[in-house]
Amino acid sequence: MKKKLLVLNIGVVLAVVVTFVCMLASGGEYTQQTRTFYGADDRITGAELVCETEGIIELTDAYLNNGQTMFEFKSVGRGRTKGVINYTVAASGADTDPGSIHTFSVDIGVNMFGMVVDHTMGLSFSGYRVAIFAVLFVLILTVVITLWIYVKAILRGEFDYSMVSFGGIGIFAMSLFAFTVYKMQNNSVHGFSDFTWLALDIGTLLFIALMPVMLLMAAFMAFSNIWLMRHEGYRPANALGIIFAVLWFVGTGVLLGVELDVFGYWIPTTVVKVVIFIADYLECIFLATAVSTVLATMFRVPYDKDYIIILGCRIRKDGTLTPLLKGRVDRALKFEQAQYEKTGKHAVFVPSGGQGPDEVMAEGQAMENYLAEQGVPAERIKREDKSTNTLQNMAFSKAVIEADCGDISQKKVAFSTTNYHVFRGYVLAKKCGFEAQGLSAKTKGYFYPNAFLREFMGLLVDQKLRHIGYIAVMVLAVVLMYYRLI
Repeated sequence: MKKKLLVLNIGVVLAVVVTFVCMLASGGEYTQQTRTFYGADDRITGAELVCETEGIIELTDAYLNNGQTMFEFKSVGRGRTKGVINYTVAASGADTDPGSIHTFSVDIGVNMFGMVVDHTMGLSFSGYRVAIFAVLFVLILTVVITLWIYVKAILRGEFDYSMVSFGGIGIFAMSLFAFTVYKMQNNSVHGFSDFTWLALDIGTLLFIALMPVMLLMAAFMAFSNIWLMRHEGYRPANALGIIFAVLWFVGTGVLLGVELDVFGYWIPTTVVKVVIFIADYLECIFLATAVSTVLATMFRVPYDKDYIIILGCRIRKDGTLTPLLKGRVDRALKFEQAQYEKTGKHAVFVPSGGQGPDEVMAEGQAMENYLAEQGVPAERIKREDKSTNTLQNMAFSKAVIEADCGDISQKKVAFSTTNYHVFRGYVLAKKCGFEAQGLSAKTKGYFYPNAFLREFMGLLVDQKLRHIGYIAVMVLAVVLMYYRLI
């Protein structure tokens, strides 16, 4: 991952350097493409530039290109000035035609690097096309690197918050790149300002494109939570999907209403654009989280495991396993049996879970009893019975394994838990300093949506500095584009 990120960073720096060099090399001369058109057979004669401040810019040529008025400038000093170009347009080949006199106002300057910068119709300069292609290059490089990291992590079973971040960033960059190329093919870009206004519209276009997917997700989460509360009872945690759906519908309605000026009151456009881009980014991260949570349950764990940690949960009052916990133990048993049949290798079970205040024994002990009933010999069971949450499950189970075999990094470890909990298991195992792959036990589908939200919030908190940095860069870019980099 570090090598791939190094390539991305080098690519970004290279794009900036190449753009700057190209702009400096050609920046002293500039051709202004106006939006003034005349007949294809007309010609320009007698063009003269009159500036408020002399000694900054010089008009070197004026001509028509397919009827479009073109002016060529050359830098002779530093500064910025406004001026007027007086020129005559006459019919081509009609020497007796005196032509008609026209004027064109310009706002143009030369920066500290000697580059001609045109402010007449926004912002433009020589080499602006290089800058545009540099932006597209950075976007496509970001897509390739981040999605490469994401896909490789999925194939290797290395699920964590970092890989989800790269997946979301890759989706976001890919969407921006695709929509930018599409818009550029259908819109004329005559200067850098044209490109920036086009890029600002991409945020709204992406927001609208994501709406059908997010609508389905929000509806699915709301209905799943209703189903969850009917079967499991009402608790604030069981209503997270409904809360998310309500917030998404209200937020989407407000953003679209402001963008389309439905509400009739004024909010700075730059604020609206910034919020839309942030919403796009967070939606892409959320979709990557949901996909990763599902894919974590579908990963086929190799039959090479030395230890299988079984994550505990509540047991019955008589000390027997609840259906949820029994499903986790049975999944571990099924995997271990299949592994032995295919490879001849047995795995050691590590049932993990302490005793709750209303439980007659530790969850680890209850699971050990069940494993023994299924014929697992005592030497292949290493109980952990002190943990009270999943993080402790992983940390204390690691200590049990290392007490049995030494360095856990030299062993192959799996963990068994309920499907909606698998991604969390990957994350917490890595936090505890070891690699483990998840075995997914099936349960009711209505538990899933809350897992999406839990992991999404966990991702934002765990990777907060990364996301704050990306959002800060994005906000700065949007603000600069809105004010045309002036």
